[in-house]
Amino acid sequence: MTLLSLQPGQDSDRSALPVRRAPDLYLGLCGSQYFVHNPNGYEALALLSRHGRAMLEAADGRPAREVAWTLADADADEAHKYLSELPILLRNGFVRAPGVRPWQPTDRAERVFNTWLHLTNACNLACPYCYIHKDAGHLGAETKERVLRAIEATARSGDVDRVHVRFAGGEPMLRFTALQRFHHEATEACSRHGVRFSAAVLTNGTVMSEAAAAWLRDAGVSVSVSIDGVGATQDVMRPVVGGGSSAARVEAGLDVLQTAGIVPYGLVTVGDSNLEGLPDLARWLSARGIGFRLSLVRDLEWGRGLLDDRHGAGQAPCVAEPEMLAGEALWRVQRVLGQTYDVLETAVIQGTKPSFRRTHRFCDLELWRPIKKACGAGESYLAISDKGEVSPCQAALHQPGTQALRPESLPNQAQSQSQLGSFSRKSGNSECNRCRHRSSCAGGCPLLLHRRSGAIEGRSPYCEVFRAVIPRILRIAAQELQREEASRVPAVVC
Repeated sequence: MTLLSLQPGQDSDRSALPVRRAPDLYLGLCGSQYFVHNPNGYEALALLSRHGRAMLEAADGRPAREVAWTLADADADEAHKYLSELPILLRNGFVRAPGVRPWQPTDRAERVFNTWLHLTNACNLACPYCYIHKDAGHLGAETKERVLRAIEATARSGDVDRVHVRFAGGEPMLRFTALQRFHHEATEACSRHGVRFSAAVLTNGTVMSEAAAAWLRDAGVSVSVSIDGVGATQDVMRPVVGGGSSAARVEAGLDVLQTAGIVPYGLVTVGDSNLEGLPDLARWLSARGIGFRLSLVRDLEWGRGLLDDRHGAGQAPCVAEPEMLAGEALWRVQRVLGQTYDVLETAVIQGTKPSFRRTHRFCDLELWRPIKKACGAGESYLAISDKGEVSPCQAALHQPGTQALRPESLPNQAQSQSQLGSFSRKSGNSECNRCRHRSSCAGGCPLLLHRRSGAIEGRSPYCEVFRAVIPRILRIAAQELQREEASRVPAVVC
């Protein structure tokens, strides 16, 4: 019998091809079923049947039919079951064969340029880790016109399909009228050249009115809300200027957004003061159906406590080259994150929305497609201050070396900036190159790496945290896949 012809109409039988397991794969167990992750592929995660796992592990360079025949102990029907798993193994790049390429997106990727636009330095909160020097400064008329000219030059260049602006601050909703005007004018400027304009607002969620929420919904502006804890933890991490509870205010703001039909996204900054409260926050956000990102503090002007917890309360923040998180501090972070992912795993098992693998992010990790650098800084991303200064990263906008915004294409300005030197990643150090997760991590935050050594090569100070978190994220995503597959199986009527 013919064991397998993988695709109808093919002239050759791929079961005759030699197959070999791909490098860097991560295999895990989800209940009684195995899953595999290929950090170098686009169909990165898949569940494996018993036969698929056996084929994957036995793929040693022999022809696929020989591998299957050996596994089946010369039973033709059983061999066919092994070979029936070959298409997914090849498609996902889990095994390699001469002349066979894993699946990749065939459509040309949308060319998007992302811009962080700093509307104001003012804020009604006084978060200790904020890198913005608070004052009454805001995006003035002259600077706004410069930004709009640069956006139109970008649209006119033919180099992008969409310009995406993230309205930020300070608290951008304190300048909501200016935000609305800018959105309207930028939309018109882009549309004149057949380019789409999209936007997001990054807000603390405490000054959200019903009218503002309705406008954001109707304009298609996505909303990300910074929230760092539940109750007293939020109040410590994000205190209100002049007193009061930011926790109560952000909860009210989320109510307004969700009542308006907006699905907000949570941005959680993890520092020493809120680390222990992360499991409760994950439970609270999951109950509200809010996906979120966990970001470990950058070692700029605050947050040293996460890297080194020897500094006592009330001491001045320590600004120094970030070291590798290790020892007791590392164990503490890993322990609490483990508890946090226990909460998220339970939510996935119970079928809580939104989709975990489509919404959850941890720092700059990218698990569903391969990356060489963790963000678009210096390439497809630029931050613009309220004074019209540009930087490859918003966290460096108030650091020396920014340049004045020019009335030309934003990608050109991103790629020619000199504040932080080259933001192109050429290779990792030898330890990164040996790590199976290097295409998911790429060393983490480029700014953090740059502050350590003046370049963006090498291991992130949070490397060992990433090594612990990635397997948890993959297992939870696999459980979600299991649940989705089970829901597609029709019930048996007895």
